[in-house]
Amino acid sequence: MADRLEGDGFSQLRQVVAEVGRNDYDKLELATVTAPPPALRIKIDNMALELEADDLVVAEHLTRHKRIVTIRHEQDAERDVGDTEPKPRDNDSSGSLAWTHSYVELTFEDVLKPGDRVLVSSMNDGQTYAILDRVVTYDGA
Repeated sequence: MADRLEGDGFSQLRQVVAEVGRNDYDKLELATVTAPPPALRIKIDNMALELEADDLVVAEHLTRHKRIVTIRHEQDAERDVGDTEPKPRDNDSSGSLAWTHSYVELTFEDVLKPGDRVLVSSMNDGQTYAILDRVVTYDGA
């Protein structure tokens, strides 16, 4: 098939999907968390039933988990966070102008909560769903 593909990357992808087809379960859906872990439950929009923890896999960043990190501070370093200028710009609370903490264990505590809106993908078996991320309605503020 690859030797027959013509055009740019998007055109080639369109040709492959046309020839091979797509899986009926390949779709993204929005859902609402109705119960927190460990008895996690979600309700997919426009679906009558709630899905239970046994029907779900969850992206690690949405769970309580630990990561090993390096934390580095350099006073007055430029930091582009996209929508604001980071403050404060004076010395940090210890008075240090620069420091690094390496191999620090960081625990992420923020798990899924009732009312959270999530992006869900159905898996190939049509019975398992993957919670990919939290989603919010962007209001521009």
